[in-house]
Amino acid sequence: DGCGSLREACRRKEPLWIVFEISGIINLSSYLRVSSYKTIDGRGQRIKLTGKGLQLKECEHIIVCNLEFEGGRGPDVDGIQIKPNSRHIWIDRCSLCDYDDGLIDITRASTDITIS
Repeated sequence: DGCGSLREACRRKEPLWIVFEISGIINLSSYLRVSSYKTIDGRGQRIKLTGKGLQLKECEHIIVCNLEFEGGRGPDVDGIQIKPNSRHIWIDRCSLCDYDDGLIDITRASTDITIS
């Protein structure tokens, strides 16, 4: 959760391309809130997020690729939440399974979203 962590990189305000040096499982007890202008790139590694997932809220220009999301429990627990007024988001080649509520939840006035 501190310096150099995925959570810290996701919340930073400047544009970032986030890559992973090693494969691994990241267990999330709370959502990773992603700010604008981020690429979270799992290519070349096997990165699995378990528990809670990503939350994109009032953000723009986000790319999420080659990640696995698995096993979120509880009401309103999704692999990826795209909340109000988010735009220009691309979810590419991600695997999502076994969430109690939904895999990807896109709500209220979010536009220009691609899931591929």
